[in-house]
Amino acid sequence: MGEGLLVGAIIILGGLVAGYMKKHPFYQFKTQKFKEQYQHKLHHVLRQKLDENKAYWVSRALADHLFDFGRRLYVDHHVEQHQKFIPSEKIHLQDYRLETPENLCEQLVLRAVELQIPLLRFQNHLKELWDLQLVPVGQLTHASVKRIAGAQTYIAELEQMRLTQVQIQYFMDKNS
Repeated sequence: MGEGLLVGAIIILGGLVAGYMKKHPFYQFKTQKFKEQYQHKLHHVLRQKLDENKAYWVSRALADHLFDFGRRLYVDHHVEQHQKFIPSEKIHLQDYRLETPENLCEQLVLRAVELQIPLLRFQNHLKELWDLQLVPVGQLTHASVKRIAGAQTYIAELEQMRLTQVQIQYFMDKNS
């Protein structure tokens, strides 16, 4: 009788955990893996200049900012405490070369499609990342992005961003 109660309790607990995992943003989206991979790379770099704990939470805050389009998808007081480092650290992301601009752009478009990001938020966020030399926009939009199913409106926003020859050359020089 005792074993039956124990097995029943384990099954119920397993069901509760599985239900939680389906609802939490860490497990809800297929594109979460891109954010986690970026965060791990960033954590490795930040450990060289910050202590282990701070490097972890700053990398989480930055990855959340990049891959969640500047909005919070979940509440985590540790991440919120470290969001103040986003402005000072995001300016260094291009120097770290954690991801190629084309790959990062493709991952963000996939993420935008999955999260159904409003176009204005998408445009503003990608403009910010362009200013940081992290993603190509305008006529530099990579062909791989154009093949993403359901991304036509996002791609149109990317391609409509106007660039000068000076901006294009600067981006090319920074990312070569």
